[in-house]
Amino acid sequence: GTGGRRLTTDLAPEIEPAWSPDGRWIAYSRRLPGTEIREIWIVHPDGSGRRKLTDLQGATYAPAWSPDAKTVAFSGRRGTKPFQLYTIGVDGKGLRRVTQAAEDAFEPAWSPDGQTIAYSRAGSIMTIDPGGANVSVLTDPDGNDSSPDWNPHPAEGEEQS
Repeated sequence: GTGGRRLTTDLAPEIEPAWSPDGRWIAYSRRLPGTEIREIWIVHPDGSGRRKLTDLQGATYAPAWSPDAKTVAFSGRRGTKPFQLYTIGVDGKGLRRVTQAAEDAFEPAWSPDGQTIAYSRAGSIMTIDPGGANVSVLTDPDGNDSSPDWNPHPAEGEEQS
């Protein structure tokens, strides 16, 4: 396309941009200069309002917006512990650890109704509610499945998964 515009001027690596459903924000993972620490940041599409959303002092990746654009889910870890799923409000408040997994939990994807988060863990696609309950395994770990996504418009009679 045309009309590309740089939103930030940092030399720090910035990856995995994710647009909010209302189009007001872009969330992304940013490595703090001179460290291995990555945090989730947000910025308006015009480059204004840029701010750090998380402060885990570890590694955060894969921001994913809730359908109402009020919450961001992401994968994060502190130290050498396994990656877990977290959620945080767009105001930077209400950090919540969603998973309590012994293996890394990655790649959160919100269901269109905001009631469930799909993610990958140990080669399987899993689901969990944003409060951390109702964990379900959807796929066999032998398939080494990853990168879950939701059908926003399922056919009549088809389940959302």
